[in-house]
Amino acid sequence: MTCPTTNRRALLTAAGAGMAVSAMMQTLLGNATPRIVDELAAPELYGWVAGSYLVCSTLLLPPFSQYTDRLGTRRVLVAGHACFLTGTLLMSWAPTMPLLLAARAVQGVGAAAITPAVLAALGLSLDASSRARALSRLAIIQLVANLIGPPLGGWFTDGPGWRLGVLTGVPLSLVALLAARSFPAATPPGGWWRITVRGSSPRGAGPGALVWLAALSGVISIGAITYAPLALQTLHGVDATTTGWFLIPMLLGIGAGTFASGRCAPSTWARPLGWVLGFSGAALAAFPQLVVFLVGITLLGVGVGLVLPLLLLDAQATASEERMARASGMVQFGRNAGAAAGIPALSLWIISGLAAGPALTGLFATLAVLAALGLVVWLTQGGVKERKR
Repeated sequence: MTCPTTNRRALLTAAGAGMAVSAMMQTLLGNATPRIVDELAAPELYGWVAGSYLVCSTLLLPPFSQYTDRLGTRRVLVAGHACFLTGTLLMSWAPTMPLLLAARAVQGVGAAAITPAVLAALGLSLDASSRARALSRLAIIQLVANLIGPPLGGWFTDGPGWRLGVLTGVPLSLVALLAARSFPAATPPGGWWRITVRGSSPRGAGPGALVWLAALSGVISIGAITYAPLALQTLHGVDATTTGWFLIPMLLGIGAGTFASGRCAPSTWARPLGWVLGFSGAALAAFPQLVVFLVGITLLGVGVGLVLPLLLLDAQATASEERMARASGMVQFGRNAGAAAGIPALSLWIISGLAAGPALTGLFATLAVLAALGLVVWLTQGGVKERKR
């Protein structure tokens, strides 16, 4: 199924602007979080600046996936962007840490609505090859947002203040909201409870394996984005502005991996390669030398950038039109659930009483173990099936 050019532009604008503001907010806050928890006197809640967002975006993803299949993509997309915008405005005002975490939770509710609506719209409106190309184009948008976020966060944190930095997401949210309103209100075919599955993924991995792999990728990717700034600022003595520039190689790696995933989707080798790169990068990031750390997080970025888009494409290949949002949402749910559980769990290294060096070494070594586990899951649940075909 394809859609008219005008509708496709509206879809890509809504998806691109929404992805850009989410990515920029994540990387901007990742750089600003050490200052935020210090200013609001809540260092023990460091992990929950990301965690509150992830918990809400995870728990509400399944119901919003069903609402998308029932009500259509436009209604859910508009509601999601409006909610995300509200959370952004509240966060820029929040005078205490509990209120800031509540605002992040509101953003998470918006993200839970946006994600399945965008993915379902792509799946319903574009054929398989067009979806891969669209993901590649969106990867470029995400790459630009990722590159802007850390330096912007560092500049605002060291200068006018992180609250003004948060408000930079408002224009993008407004663009996404207006584009979503112009998208046609189409509802996928099929009943509310009808379940139709086309079969196994072209690469062999079943639905259960896809969810587990997505969960592991979520812990690794969000864990690296959340704790790499802390490692740079506490272990290597880098200020917030310089931290933003040092994070650019990792974010370039994520963007490059995501862009490449759209090109190499038909290839089997790209899937295990992502996990191998993730393992290698996290293992290198566990070393205390700054140059080795930067090389490590860059390789890690390429690895996680490869993995998630390919998991989404594999999930959509198994789903009928009336199940497109739920199939896509299943993978995103796995990623968010892994991150929501993993980020607070990783913070145990930080509050363990260990010195900064051993604690952060243990944290990135944990990410390396999780990447190795992802490779094992793929080989046993996906790669083995592929070789038998």
